[in-house]
Amino acid sequence: MARKISGEATTEELKELEILLMQFPELQYAFTIIGDISSVNSTNGFSAAEEEQLASEGMDRMNLFLQQEQEPPPVKRLIPWRMISGIAAGVAIFITTYALWPAMPHKQAFRNEVVTKTGSKTSVVLPDGTSVILNACSRLQYDATRFLNGEREVSLTGEAYFDVKHDPAHPFIIRSGKVNVRVLGTVFNVKAYAEDATVETTLLSGKVEVDFPDNSNAGERKTVQLQPEQKLIIGTKENIQTPVNRKANFSITPVKTITITGNSTTTEKPATAWVNDRFDFDNVTFEELSHDLERWFNVTLRFKNDKYKQEVFTGAFRKQNIEDVLQALQLMSGFHYEVNTKENVIYIW
Repeated sequence: MARKISGEATTEELKELEILLMQFPELQYAFTIIGDISSVNSTNGFSAAEEEQLASEGMDRMNLFLQQEQEPPPVKRLIPWRMISGIAAGVAIFITTYALWPAMPHKQAFRNEVVTKTGSKTSVVLPDGTSVILNACSRLQYDATRFLNGEREVSLTGEAYFDVKHDPAHPFIIRSGKVNVRVLGTVFNVKAYAEDATVETTLLSGKVEVDFPDNSNAGERKTVQLQPEQKLIIGTKENIQTPVNRKANFSITPVKTITITGNSTTTEKPATAWVNDRFDFDNVTFEELSHDLERWFNVTLRFKNDKYKQEVFTGAFRKQNIEDVLQALQLMSGFHYEVNTKENVIYIW
């Protein structure tokens, strides 16, 4: 696997790997991991001793993972040690975090984790073939071993776009705080940042079932089934009601579609526009929008005048910088702002 990714594999080795992956599809997950971490610089940020320790731990864990399904096939050629060190160090970083995170109720700890920083996003293919795109400041936790045994369960903090592999016998479950999303196979978006007042689930195709606390009946939970082109908004903060339903902490609205004109006319849904590098927002307060701006542009916004927190904006941007966005918003609201480049803070008044 490593020789193919590094471009050193011979024609015979490539043919051998292709046959191996066809015979043992579960090895495709290990191959995906190696591909994802192939760009890791094994000496960047690690001492020689740390690199050797990570390499040893990573290889041990990777071998355990591969041996759970079958004994490893005979190896005809040895992989250079420096390449193994880089791969193993990356694998160690990727999978050894399981000891740092508490288990979900009635479940063992999640062994695997993918994290994105501010101003970035990433994609990952889970062991069952489900594709996930993570937005900025998001964390996805799961257990590869349990996935291979049919227990398709993940924990999400932040925002992610899911294309779930269809498997009626094994439901796919997303846990995000007190909200659980259960699916069989579908395409949808979940936005569940800890600092936001709501959790949003947008269904594009298929069917999902969302389970969450019912504020109107203390201690009870409510289950809602979404149909395609529907969006569920759940208020997660105390005394927070959704804009549509003032008597409950949730609402279901149609998924909006916008038309984009240019060289060719296309349609796009604001709730998932971020997947295509568009920053869209619809009828949100400046305070709510500030959280997205911070995550998207890797800045901190501070309001010196609270009256602007309740200003409501609708807009769409693509590949503009933060000052372009602020200048456009400023024309609609009249606020002032100051950028402190040293502290990476923007003051609004």
